[in-house]
Amino acid sequence: MFVPESEMFNYVQQGDTNFYAQSIRGAYRAFFDSNIQADFVSLADIGQYRIVYLPYPVMLKQESAAKLKAYVENGGTLISEGLPAYFGDHGHAGTTQPNYGLEQLFGAKERYVEFTPDLLENLTLEVAGKKICGRYFLQEYDPAGGKAAGHYDNGHLAAVEHESGKGRTLLIGTFPGGGYSLHPSAEGRAFFASLLQHANVTPQVKTDNPRVQARLHTGAGGTYLWVTNPARTSATVTVSPEIRTFTGAEDVWGDSRVAVQGRNLTLTIPGRDAAVIALR
Repeated sequence: MFVPESEMFNYVQQGDTNFYAQSIRGAYRAFFDSNIQADFVSLADIGQYRIVYLPYPVMLKQESAAKLKAYVENGGTLISEGLPAYFGDHGHAGTTQPNYGLEQLFGAKERYVEFTPDLLENLTLEVAGKKICGRYFLQEYDPAGGKAAGHYDNGHLAAVEHESGKGRTLLIGTFPGGGYSLHPSAEGRAFFASLLQHANVTPQVKTDNPRVQARLHTGAGGTYLWVTNPARTSATVTVSPEIRTFTGAEDVWGDSRVAVQGRNLTLTIPGRDAAVIALR
């Protein structure tokens, strides 16, 4: 989710927008590395999605916080990085954290906060059983209706899960997107991929080779599977599209041989090349 005031406040506070950019790009990269097609979405459009990820929300307007609460209350799943709305309208810090009633949304209250980006470049924490990296700032919590979902290395509470209205939230007290941007790892990638389970969302396409990317396109012209290999060497991959059973597949781009077994397609793509597969 892109929230303009968060980016603008990063510039006011730090003199550039690097923290925000690295957080949002790192989160996107983590999803991309797991072959999950994430969209960049504005607050006005989050109702179209069952799950949204909120990077670096250090400043939020009160109206933005209200839209997030309404989204969750109506059944959405919100995954938020740390310090949501720490600074509110006109850059004023909230007297209660999280600000603007978000402590009820997330079921958590701030216990401790630290703004020391130079000391937190190698911050690690455990969330949902996975060791991930944070960055920039950190916020520790006390439960306020939610349940513990992760801890910092000192044992203090780093993440809280909660149910609110018809929806769910996960609040993480630092910035996993920024952490993944600096320290990409298999466990960090697996953590971001696991977030979809909070909303019972299944990716449209699964692959067994992280070196390649696959995207499914369905419309009036038919169903096509795009598979790209950015590496210099060839890559063999098995792709499993989450669609109805198909009986045939033809590469209409590079004439690669496609083996079909049930819902799985296996093919080899040359280096820096692609396959565009028509599914029949």
